[in-house]
Amino acid sequence: VNARDTYEESREKYRKQMWESILSTLVMAGVILLISFVEIFLIIRASFMSRVKEIGIYRAIGVKKSDIYRMFAGEILAITTMTGLPGFALMAYIMSKLSDMTYFSDMYMVNPTIMIICILVIYGFNLLFGLLPVFRTIRRTPAAILSRTDVN
Repeated sequence: VNARDTYEESREKYRKQMWESILSTLVMAGVILLISFVEIFLIIRASFMSRVKEIGIYRAIGVKKSDIYRMFAGEILAITTMTGLPGFALMAYIMSKLSDMTYFSDMYMVNPTIMIICILVIYGFNLLFGLLPVFRTIRRTPAAILSRTDVN
């Protein structure tokens, strides 16, 4: 008698297929996040580089580093709110509609807890990557900031 367990074969094939699907979704999400982080870094860096002399003057007259960080953090939060939040809301709506379909119901889970965590992650990483150029420049003395010749 030659018998095969087709259930185990089908189960392993299904698991492999689901793992590949999850992996491709994670890779796509990672690439999108990386692009977003580079974009926010470059936007804030360009904004910051055009205002380096202003920041140097602020530091020379005694403005605290924390106040400068707060100023740029406010800009980053405004940029994220104006650009990232509408995109996130649209994708959350699309994914909630997709998760209602039987084919995608096992792949995506959209609930308020996950949405809040994702929003916090977006804001946190945007603050981190957006403040990197500020951290690097603010470490210098006001005289070193003002003596830079590569910016106007």
